[in-house]
Amino acid sequence: MTAVLPESYTTSMLVTESANRDHVTDFVARNGGSPELVAHTAALRLYLRVPHFLTEWVTEPGRRTAVARALAMDIVAMKLLDDLMDDDTGLDRVELACLCLHLHLTALHEMCALAADARAVTDVLEHDFTAVCTGQIRTKSHRAENLDEWCANASTYGATFLGCYGTLSAICGREERSVDPARRFAEAFGTIITIADDLTDYDRNGEREGNLGHLMRTGAVPARDVEALLERLRAQALDAVREQPASSGLVPVVGLYTDDVLDRLLPRHLVH
Repeated sequence: MTAVLPESYTTSMLVTESANRDHVTDFVARNGGSPELVAHTAALRLYLRVPHFLTEWVTEPGRRTAVARALAMDIVAMKLLDDLMDDDTGLDRVELACLCLHLHLTALHEMCALAADARAVTDVLEHDFTAVCTGQIRTKSHRAENLDEWCANASTYGATFLGCYGTLSAICGREERSVDPARRFAEAFGTIITIADDLTDYDRNGEREGNLGHLMRTGAVPARDVEALLERLRAQALDAVREQPASSGLVPVVGLYTDDVLDRLLPRHLVH
């Protein structure tokens, strides 16, 4: 049975998501974004919600809100860059390019101001996005043919991508002792989300080559191996979460997202 979030946690999560949505969409509208682009950013629910999860380690409420807002801006910026590369939204590419850059630079400014050491922010971004960008190039040129190759690709655009923002959350929240568990949680959680996205994109976007759902349906990847991977990721995320009491609210979050993939998405791709 899929886990359920406590009502109090759901309420606080949705408050953060709503605040992030208002901040990002107001920025996009004020800086030349069309109504279509504003609506597109407003609909990016998980991208606006995930900063709530990543900032569980930040204990001061006002700082947590500011960090979540800055992370949301940069995460949405990277989503717009992805939309620009895929060119499948019907949105104006000039708007996507300009707002992506503007959001990113503004978020960078905010993160540097929040951190005790601005250089720590830029060092993390430079290191991690070297891995993300080179990994994306590799992924496009060599599509995964088995689970090991799929995991190697996902380790960049999934694990390293969200791991970067987990690290930045702790740095900008001035919770340096939490950098390691925040990153380990984000890397595991990011891979769970990536599995969910791939399985969904099989139907939603017609993805085939290198898609995990396609690998399952063609028999290249047994369902039991994906199930085992998800359980390892669950354990890794929970190990990180349980290191500090401040992040205990993430325990049901890990269960909810992992169980959703196991119960709802994986059965669609079983080979009978």
